[in-house]
Amino acid sequence: MKKLNYASLSIIGIIVLVAALRVAQVFPPNFAPVTALCLLGSAYFSRKWMAFIIPTAVLALSDIFIGGGKELISVYFAYALIILLGFALNNNVKPLRVLATSLGASVLFYVVTNFFCWYGSPYYTQDLSGFTTNYVGALPYFRTSLVSDLGYSALFFTAFEQVRVRFPQFSTAK
Repeated sequence: MKKLNYASLSIIGIIVLVAALRVAQVFPPNFAPVTALCLLGSAYFSRKWMAFIIPTAVLALSDIFIGGGKELISVYFAYALIILLGFALNNNVKPLRVLATSLGASVLFYVVTNFFCWYGSPYYTQDLSGFTTNYVGALPYFRTSLVSDLGYSALFFTAFEQVRVRFPQFSTAK
């Protein structure tokens, strides 16, 4: 089995730190760096399974303390799709690509989680009116998530690229 390199250990450390901060609830609602971490991991881990396993395991561990119900299935499904989307960066990180991927991830999370919120819900009618009411009602949360995802993605990718420039041993996470 190959050893983890500095880049992998750094990304894992950041993910664990964010999970601890989630448990401590230091982030305002819907303003968390989870999407950015999923994109960062999928962009840099050369072992793509790590991009799925590590963020998912850490999220699951922190969710034990935070709690949550059946809606977590849609959240984890959305994050899995975001990780797949992040593979488009595939160690070819450019500012416009990160911006586009982060924007796409925000929209993807909004669409997926709100669909699951609407589908079969006793709170919304199961027609176009209920569907629309659900999505319109979630727009303020989407705006917060969008700002969070774009900001954290810019921060994490910029910081990681700066580290890679200064310390070549951080070239690619394995």
